[in-house]
Amino acid sequence: MNALRRNLKLYPWYVGLFHAYFWLPIYFLFFNSKLELPDVLYLASIYFASVVVIEVPSGWFSDQFGRRKTLITASIFLCVAYTLFLFANSFEGFAVAQVFLAGGIAFNSGTDTSFLLETTQELEEPETYPELEAKAMKFNFLGTGVAGILGGLAAIPDYRGAYVLSLLGGIALLYITLRFKEPSNKHADNRLGFFRQVLSCVGLLRNIRLLWLSVFAVYIIVINHIPYEFYQPYLKELATQYEAVKVTPLLTSVHLTFTMIVASFIASRSIRIRNKIGTGATLLSAAGLQIAMMAIMHFFVNIPAAIATLLRSCPRALMTAPLNAAVAPSVPASKRATFLSLQSLFGRLGFSITLALFGAAAEGEEWVAITKMLGWGMWIGIGGCIVLLITISALRKIN
Repeated sequence: MNALRRNLKLYPWYVGLFHAYFWLPIYFLFFNSKLELPDVLYLASIYFASVVVIEVPSGWFSDQFGRRKTLITASIFLCVAYTLFLFANSFEGFAVAQVFLAGGIAFNSGTDTSFLLETTQELEEPETYPELEAKAMKFNFLGTGVAGILGGLAAIPDYRGAYVLSLLGGIALLYITLRFKEPSNKHADNRLGFFRQVLSCVGLLRNIRLLWLSVFAVYIIVINHIPYEFYQPYLKELATQYEAVKVTPLLTSVHLTFTMIVASFIASRSIRIRNKIGTGATLLSAAGLQIAMMAIMHFFVNIPAAIATLLRSCPRALMTAPLNAAVAPSVPASKRATFLSLQSLFGRLGFSITLALFGAAAEGEEWVAITKMLGWGMWIGIGGCIVLLITISALRKIN
């Protein structure tokens, strides 16, 4: 029991370090300093396509071989990716690094949530899971925020400085995962082969509640990533229109850090908000806020709009813990990581296709093309939100 308690103590730090993306404030600027805009967009598409390929096998691996081994594997992949980024100078080199980065993200996806839930279940304290998930999300955003400012500072002399810090963080992450204790799996006899496991998870969607939540999960992954993908060139365009503003790694990292601080505040209160207004209203509120972010970035390039974009991570902060708390306990442990990975797979596949189409359709001056993409993203968000709003009655059972 003491070792399992250690899981709960270490888990928020694991989440914070995993999401300590020191490279996040500068990755677009770094790639764009070496490659043209279409190649930068194709790199992002390669990353998401790679996650699509690895996502479900990683979930099956987790259900088959255990949460701890899967999290260790994720940490190793991140260490390899950051090492490759340090030495990449060509499109091909960056592409290989993106594949390893995708592997690290994919092996963590779904397994982290399953690891936390199953630890609380083995401790016979499953009722603590939603609040612990919200606390972990707070560390998620704080980790990204602190890493953002440090990464921006490290990137001032050279963009690669941010990746040096990322590698050090990856090594620390690996140390934490080695100290985790595997929660016992009481459903080992229910494990299936890969394809039967996937089909079994798809069969769970006969539950209309899980179906609605899964559709929402796919939809929100797509629209959450659009402002994330373009906020750095947005700041660059802002600097073009306001000569007093100069985009530097420090500016982008400060902007990111404030964004994460605001998001961490929302994340820590997301379960309380859900308890007051219900799961459905919480999730759709998050979607509406993200649509508003895309609209602001599409229509306005000014200082007030830039300040408003500090809210761009709040939708993810608001919806993640309530969504996980609604989905994870409803899926059998022997299928949990695979099911959550399937949600991520279709979400990332959707965004990969979206980004590839955006890149193919991007014409003309760089900012004009990005403005069009933000507008398209806004309309995709509005259309999806209308469909989800019409079908929200499916959530009555969990409100």
